[in-house]
Amino acid sequence: MLADPNITVAGHAVSTFQILTTGALLLCAAALLLAYRRELKLAVRRSPATDDLYDQLVRIANALERIANQGADSAIAEATRRAERNASRQPDAKRAPEEHHVAYSMFGR
Repeated sequence: MLADPNITVAGHAVSTFQILTTGALLLCAAALLLAYRRELKLAVRRSPATDDLYDQLVRIANALERIANQGADSAIAEATRRAERNASRQPDAKRAPEEHHVAYSMFGR
């Protein structure tokens, strides 16, 4: 009769058969959970409530974007005025092409 080899895990002797049995039980439990999950599929449909919520979130995002850009817009306007004053003082200076500020939105407008 062959002795079952033992593996020591955290001070406890565990046989390879016990490890193999535990692995098989875990695989069976995972298979059962996956089968149960397939039965619980949900279909997400659009509703007027979610459409209204989306519209409100778009309005909030636009308002926050306007508020966030107020400081940047005023700084850009001041820099533009300063550059125009400097350009008018130096008539031979080449004028740089105009740069436009592009606002970024989380909705990708």
